[in-house]
Amino acid sequence: MLFLPVLIFACGTDEDSSTPESVNAEATSSSEVSTDGTPENTPNEVPEESQQTETISFEKKILPIIESSCARCHTGDAPGTTHALLETAADVSAYAFAVASVVEAGIMPPWPASNLSVPFEHDWSLSQQDREAVIQWTRSGGSIDIDPSTKITASEEVHHLVDYDEELFPIGNYDGEKGQSDEYRCFIYDPQLTETKYLVGYEFIPDQTEVVHHLVGYRVPKELREAADRKNFSDGQGGWSCFGGTGLGGSQVGTLNQMITLWGPGTGAVENNGHGLLMEPGDFFVMQIHYHYDVEAPADNSSFRVKWNADESITPVELIQYFAPAEIPCSTTETGPLCDREASLIDRLNSYDGEGVQADMILDLCGYSPDDFSHMTDGYASSTCDQPARFSGMIVSVVGHQHGTGTTFRMTLNPDTPEERILLDIPRWDFDWQFNYDPIEEIVIEASDTIRLECTWDRSLRPLDAEPRYVLWADGSDDEMCFGVIMGVRT
Repeated sequence: MLFLPVLIFACGTDEDSSTPESVNAEATSSSEVSTDGTPENTPNEVPEESQQTETISFEKKILPIIESSCARCHTGDAPGTTHALLETAADVSAYAFAVASVVEAGIMPPWPASNLSVPFEHDWSLSQQDREAVIQWTRSGGSIDIDPSTKITASEEVHHLVDYDEELFPIGNYDGEKGQSDEYRCFIYDPQLTETKYLVGYEFIPDQTEVVHHLVGYRVPKELREAADRKNFSDGQGGWSCFGGTGLGGSQVGTLNQMITLWGPGTGAVENNGHGLLMEPGDFFVMQIHYHYDVEAPADNSSFRVKWNADESITPVELIQYFAPAEIPCSTTETGPLCDREASLIDRLNSYDGEGVQADMILDLCGYSPDDFSHMTDGYASSTCDQPARFSGMIVSVVGHQHGTGTTFRMTLNPDTPEERILLDIPRWDFDWQFNYDPIEEIVIEASDTIRLECTWDRSLRPLDAEPRYVLWADGSDDEMCFGVIMGVRT
C-alpha cells in the first residue's frame, strides 16, 4: 500500500451540488416512486426519443457500475449519504436523472486524471461505454429489473487501520455555523515523539462527516512548533484559517514540501509494506481540514490514527517537490492599484506577516522574470518549468496542486525525448477533487532526469466580487500555485 492514499470519491457531490431533497425532486422527472418504494415510470414524463432507446438491464449493467463507483460513498453512514442515499435498487432508480446528469457532465465519479497519464491504481473513472449505458438507462426510464429492495453493496469496502499505536486528536476544535462560507482550518496533531520513528500506517477519522469535505495532511518539523502554537486559537477557536499550505513559513516554501496525505470521502487507512516516513523527536502533524457548512453540526473532533516502527531496516519514503511560477496579470478589462505586480506582492506579504508568498523565489528557481508573463492580459495565463528530478529510485505516487483559478495541470518525466512519460495530466482542474495517484507499473527515475510542470489559469474563475489584482504564487485562497510532489523510494 502506498503512503499518500488515492482519494476515492464515488458518485458523491461537491459543495455546489444539490441537496438530497432537490435531487430527489429532479429525479422524479424521470422516475416516480410508489408508496411501497417501487419506482414507477410515468410514460408522459419520458422523452419521446427515449421510448425508442434500447433497454439497458439494471441488474447486468447499471448495478455493477453503482456498486463499484458510487456505493462506497453513498451507502450506510458514508459521507456522500447526506447528499444522496443509495441503499437499495429503488433508491438508485429514484435518483436516476441526477446520477445520469453528473455522469454525463463528467462530474461523477470524480477522477480528474486523463488517459494521457500513466495508468493508475484504483482508477474510478467510468469508461465511455459505461457512461453511455448510465445515460441510456435513464433516458429509457430508469427502470429496474430486480427486487426494488435489493441492497446496494460496495464492491470494495473501506479499509480501516485495526492495529494502530495511538489515536491523535487536535489541540482545539472548530465549531462553524450553517450557511457560513467554506472554512479551511489547520490543526495541530502532536504524537509527542521522544525518539526517531517511521510512520508506517495511518488513518484519518472524520468526526462530523456531514461537514468535513476533505483534508490535506503535513509532517511539520519541530522548529515550526512555536509558530503553530502562536496561530492556534488566534481567533478564539481551535486551529487557524489556512488555505494553500499551513501558513507556518519555514525554509524553501514553508511546509508544502512536507505534504504527506490527502483524504476525502471513501478514503481508508494506509499501511506500508516495509516503507515509512521518518519523523524526528518533536516533529508533529498539521491537518488542514476543509469544512463545508451546508448543515448544522457540533464542533468537529476528527482524529488521526498512527502506526509506528522504529526498526532501522524500514525503507524511508522521500518527498520530492517541483514548482512552476504562478504569474497571472490583470486582464485588459480590469483596473486597480493591485494590478501592479509590486503593489500586489507587498499586499500579500503584509497579509501573511512576511511569509507565505513564494512568487519571487519560484521565478528565480525556474529562471524567469515578471516580464516573461506581462503579455498574458487576455484573462488567461500559463507557465512551465523544467527541473532535475533530484532523486534516483522508484516512483510510489504523484500529486499536483493549484488553487481555484487553475484550469489544467501536467507533470511530465523527460519531456520532448523518446523516453517521455506523462506522469499526471489533468485537463480540467478542480480544487475540490485533489487526488494522489499511484502508478500501476514500476517507474524508475534518475536524479539527472527532467521533470516538467505545466499549469494554466483562468481569471474569470475568481470570485465576482474579488478586487482586481495581479495574482501571485502564495498561500491564500485568492492566490495561486503550481506544484507537484513525487513520493518515492530510493533503489
